Amino acid sequence: MTALLDPVDELTRRGLLTGAGALGALALLPARRASSAEDAGSWEFTDDRGVTVSLAQPPQRVVAFVAAAAALWDFGLRPVGIFGPSRREDGSAGDHQVGNLDLDAVTSVGNTFDEFNIERYAALRPDLLVSVMYTPEPPLWYIPEQAAAEIERVAPTIGIEISGTITTVDKTIERFAELALALGAGPDGPGFTDDKARFEAASQDLTAIAQEKPGLRVIAVSGSTDALYVAKPGEANDLRYFAELGLDIVAPSGEGDFWEAVSWEQVNRYPANVILNDARAQALTLEQLADFPTWNRLPAVRAGQIIPWRFEAPYSYTSFAAVLEEINASLTRFDAGLAS
Repeated sequence: MTALLDPVDELTRRGLLTGAGALGALALLPARRASSAEDAGSWEFTDDRGVTVSLAQPPQRVVAFVAAAAALWDFGLRPVGIFGPSRREDGSAGDHQVGNLDLDAVTSVGNTFDEFNIERYAALRPDLLVSVMYTPEPPLWYIPEQAAAEIERVAPTIGIEISGTITTVDKTIERFAELALALGAGPDGPGFTDDKARFEAASQDLTAIAQEKPGLRVIAVSGSTDALYVAKPGEANDLRYFAELGLDIVAPSGEGDFWEAVSWEQVNRYPANVILNDARAQALTLEQLADFPTWNRLPAVRAGQIIPWRFEAPYSYTSFAAVLEEINASLTRFDAGLAS
């Protein structure tokens, strides 16, 4: 299977997360062992590639892909560095993928694809690199393939699976929670008990809303100047989870691993009365979408039944509790009987 594709960058593999610090490096909190070995200081973690990282000492200095770093941050850990889209062209913080990260407290070693600065990365003296994956095999996301071997020589790497064809977002969050615990997060600390309860409650609420309003039909889209791209719910781990909770999400049948490109003349091809609209920085905003007459004629648009799609939000209970609560609040007031 190919990696998930970004409509805005002409469906190239490199486009999915392409968006639009100063060296205040903070080490991770004191780490716990991930293995059951009793030998003092040893550490092990097996990632979703089946690769086991074994270290003589628990890793203290972690560099992570921005969404992974934001997830670890929510669990109370403080990576020293990040890579991936974190800032916009004007230097301001990026979209929801940044989560609660303090961008002034971490060092970016690359904001766009193929921008990974190996010298800056090595200068951080990392013990571990963490990224995400869209297939069970390399490459790790946002690690340039031509530089992967050199990056691997600096520090061992861990990959966490996020493809909707393999997992759902709740399982991805569980894996990041496991990694956070292995890296020293406390099980009763930030991001665990209370936020997990919020996440579970919000998940149950979504199921209840779907049952109470069976007429809701949701489509997830990302707008670009050339087409409206309709997401396939079985490919995105959050959409797949929402569908498993009972939400009726449009499943386009066209070609493409992740999206079906629909011309602006045919944007009504898949009727829906609720739109999840890509909220990432590279997608067209609602103001920009309003320039397309066919968009304005969609029933969901006319009725204002649009919800930001926080695609690629940090994989933590903190983050996705808020995502689900935002969706639930909108669906509660939306008209399920609206003609689609």
